[in-house]
Amino acid sequence: MQREPLKAITSSYNTASTNCLSAVAGVLPLDLEVRRVAQKCKMRAGEITNEQYEQGLRTLTEEWQARYEAVDKGEWTKFMIPDVAARCGLPLELDHYTTQFLTGHGDFRSELYSFKLQNNPNCVCGNGAETVRHVLMTCTRTQRFREELMTTLRSEGVDWPPEKGAFLSTRKTFKALKKFSKNSLQNRTDR
Repeated sequence: MQREPLKAITSSYNTASTNCLSAVAGVLPLDLEVRRVAQKCKMRAGEITNEQYEQGLRTLTEEWQARYEAVDKGEWTKFMIPDVAARCGLPLELDHYTTQFLTGHGDFRSELYSFKLQNNPNCVCGNGAETVRHVLMTCTRTQRFREELMTTLRSEGVDWPPEKGAFLSTRKTFKALKKFSKNSLQNRTDR
């Protein structure tokens, strides 16, 4: 029920899990959102205080985090977005390119090969499988875009290679990831 709106919000491919899309969108899973709205109605009716509502919201977010971590899918998304509360606190304008780098589902040869849409999983740079991690971190084809990304991250106090959550640590780091994502996927010569 929530999957189709999440796909629309994130501009994702069908292969990304609902669990990951919820984190990418920064939107509570539907069952938790229903509980949040019920708590808000109670607060407006004077049945609970604002503090109780805020505590309830923290509890829902903790439950979401635990659920997000427990699912065995989406390890790359969990690297990019390790903390759902932090993601929700950073309003982001998503696009099709950036979502591919946040989920690992997209126009990457290894992904396409797994669906028999490419003849082999290897990158045209000749340095192994073309995964999202490869394109973002090491591919020589995307080096010029990565240099700019690395410069921005360093200006924000983020070392390279970055730790979990680094690309969404500030609006500036996210904007740099967004630019890298678009440039690296649009400027392909192998497709």
